[in-house]
Amino acid sequence: MSPPTPRELAQTAYAAYGAATGQKNYQGLPMPAWADLPALTQLAWTEAAATIALNVVSDLLGNRDTLMTPDVGDVVLVPADPAANNGAPIAPAVITRVWSPTTVNVRVLTDSSATAEWRTSLLYAEDLATAAPSDAVWTWPGGES
Repeated sequence: MSPPTPRELAQTAYAAYGAATGQKNYQGLPMPAWADLPALTQLAWTEAAATIALNVVSDLLGNRDTLMTPDVGDVVLVPADPAANNGAPIAPAVITRVWSPTTVNVRVLTDSSATAEWRTSLLYAEDLATAAPSDAVWTWPGGES
């Protein structure tokens, strides 16, 4: 069994919030279903869940003080379409914008003559072993499995 994705954690947290408040939002109004939330609200819940998960894992591993935080210009890895990347399912990418410790924008550098691709609002993943080429995730080099 693989660990939950940040999106799955966010959906669980949203459901728990609903259970604790009688399915009411902070204004006392009925909460919409997860699928009916605006994309930005889903992203905010996902970011919150991913940040908590990353901090918990870092604490458990005892390396909270050495946790890497992304910066513009850092090279990370993203899933790639092997057909557009000389057969490789993972490509390097350069961070162009940091939204938080777990969410970044990147410019993908494939091993081909194709124009570099922009990807936005990618969420941190521990590894890319099960990531599809279109998944909006990134990891540090060495975490690609």
